[in-house]
Amino acid sequence: MVKNILRIFFFIIILSVLIISYLSIFGVKTDKFNDLIKSQVAKQDKRFNVEFENVYIKLNIKEKSFMLNSKDINISILNEFQKISNIDLLIDLRSIFRKENKIKKIIINSKENNILDLLKFVRKYKLNIPVLYLENSISKGRIIYNSTINIDNSGQYSIDFSGKIIDAKLNILGKERINFVNFDFNYKNKNLEVNNLKFKYKNINFDSARISINIINSLIKIKGDLKNNINSNLVKYLLNYDFKEFLDKNIFLKSLSDFEITFNKKFKLINYSLKTEIIFDKLDISLKKINLKNYLREFKQKIILNEGKINFQTNKKNISINVNSKYKLNENANPKNFLVNYTKEKSTEKYDFNIDLTEYDINLNDLNFLKKKNDQLLFNLIVKKNKKNISVNELKLFNNKNIFIIKNMKLENNFKIKDFSSVEAKYYNKENFLNHISITKKKNLIKLYSNQFDLSSDIEKALKSKNNNNFFEIFKNLTSIIDIDVKLARIDNEHSLKNVKGKVLVKNNKINKSDISAKFDEKNNFLYNINKNNGKRVSIIYSDVAKPFVKKFSFIKGFEDGKLDYTSTEINKDLTKSELRLYDFKLKNMPTLTKLLSLASLQGIADLATGEGIRFNEFEMFFENSKNLLTINEIYALGPAISVLMEGYIEKNKLVSLRGTLVPATTINKTIAKIPLLGSILVGEKSGEGVFGVSFKIKGPPNNLDTRVNPIKTLAPRFISRTLDKLKKTN
Repeated sequence: MVKNILRIFFFIIILSVLIISYLSIFGVKTDKFNDLIKSQVAKQDKRFNVEFENVYIKLNIKEKSFMLNSKDINISILNEFQKISNIDLLIDLRSIFRKENKIKKIIINSKENNILDLLKFVRKYKLNIPVLYLENSISKGRIIYNSTINIDNSGQYSIDFSGKIIDAKLNILGKERINFVNFDFNYKNKNLEVNNLKFKYKNINFDSARISINIINSLIKIKGDLKNNINSNLVKYLLNYDFKEFLDKNIFLKSLSDFEITFNKKFKLINYSLKTEIIFDKLDISLKKINLKNYLREFKQKIILNEGKINFQTNKKNISINVNSKYKLNENANPKNFLVNYTKEKSTEKYDFNIDLTEYDINLNDLNFLKKKNDQLLFNLIVKKNKKNISVNELKLFNNKNIFIIKNMKLENNFKIKDFSSVEAKYYNKENFLNHISITKKKNLIKLYSNQFDLSSDIEKALKSKNNNNFFEIFKNLTSIIDIDVKLARIDNEHSLKNVKGKVLVKNNKINKSDISAKFDEKNNFLYNINKNNGKRVSIIYSDVAKPFVKKFSFIKGFEDGKLDYTSTEINKDLTKSELRLYDFKLKNMPTLTKLLSLASLQGIADLATGEGIRFNEFEMFFENSKNLLTINEIYALGPAISVLMEGYIEKNKLVSLRGTLVPATTINKTIAKIPLLGSILVGEKSGEGVFGVSFKIKGPPNNLDTRVNPIKTLAPRFISRTLDKLKKTN
């Protein structure tokens, strides 16, 4: 009995399982619910028309519902169609027994439809601004979608929407084309999630693992990630700047980005942010408009970045770029650190450079500074730029022995200096002399202070007028008083000035006046003055010690003793006229003069030139400087042994051309003695031999001069006149 009961029980169970399985998998064909399906569709809108053939009733155990399933359905509204694969209506089991046929859920699975057809279908159902915008933005594409409508006990419903977009083409804001758009999507509770996105923009392929679109209050927020290649066209678009002068426009860099975009419901852009990380092995940057050859010999107007990373961030208000890389100026160099931070907020840009210059020779001629290859030197620069000017917050060049710092320097866009707060330099120059100088500026007062500073190269440039450019031309109409206080100023290896003090008045980039004094020691003074005379600038140097200044002229060697009086008048920016006077000095070890004396058969005097030296009472030189040409109008030297009168020119590093007259002192005396009355007064009534002297020419490259002499029996009137003038002054 029990066995029979158990058999019946298991049979019923098995039968029930089979029935349930059959109903769950295959269902039962029926037309009883056709009207129900149509009525449910009509509840949404009476304009809907549904066409289908067969309906199957199935059992959905999970949902505790009967499911009405229909396949190959066409739904239309005002002649706009959608092709549906199947529709499932889930009916509450309990409501069937109550004959209410209450629908809990509607599941719609579409076939592949044209996106534009779907948008038109939705628009015909209900006019919707976002849908209208999408319809105008999408030019092509296909869609497969699944829609689930959940209906609660009160009749309220919610919709879940998912599917796939295939090969869509978008037109953003009427101009930006996005092609080959493919992705999976899922819409639930006003939140849209996009997965496996792929598209092409500006010929660049983009990939995204996940993008979410959320509607919060009246805003639409889009957030996600992108993996793509970057080229210069994309950079131009994002930064609104064309880098074609610096980057190869065909260059591609791999990047990974996170972004967030906010629209209002009318799809007006409210805000956006983009964070991108770019990693590269090599990046060549052209710097054709930058010339650093004078300072950086290896500079080839390009920079090569290696093993680098670029972090890029932008939003509606600002842009930030961080470059962390190695760099080199040529392929054979060893890579060094290259760090750049760039930010842009509204119209203000900020640059922060940190560059290792160890690998290269650095030559700062104006400062007489040379850094050799492999000696460490670091460069820091912080710059702000807007439409009106450029502000250098700090420029720093330094290593363990040297430091150069400029702070708060304001430049115009043409790089003219408008203002600065301080300059400090502590460095060893080419002669291994430690320079230490500090410059501060407050309004129209500049204070220059130094413990010690090497002026040797600056003096040489001033005396030879090698630099005709006005230093103050780097400023924008500088008007200021410069207060100078230098404890020790080096002139050369042997001489230094102490307690250099004075003031310099600069007006509109021109030195109007200067008054500077110093001492070599307790007995010997130095003065340097600049004044205006008839509108022309006149520079005057007086020194009780002449040697350190005279030795700067390459054609005057073996100089000893003497005092110096130097005057230079600036005729125009390309021409200066100068007078150099020397008193009570002697020359020795001067090859050109020694050769000249030997050729003139004045061996005794020549021996003096190579021994204790030839003494001169006075030396005068009148000359002009014009660019690379030194024109000597006259040199006249008067001494106990000889006197010399000459003229000519010296072309920088190319040619020396001098001619003149050399006369021993005895000849001068005898010549002047023959002049009636005047001769007896000046030199007495002594008889002697005939007049003797030589004319000479010196010509050739500086390192290979050709010297020629010719004996003369008669002195030129000009020579006699100059000698008489000097003798009168002496007496």
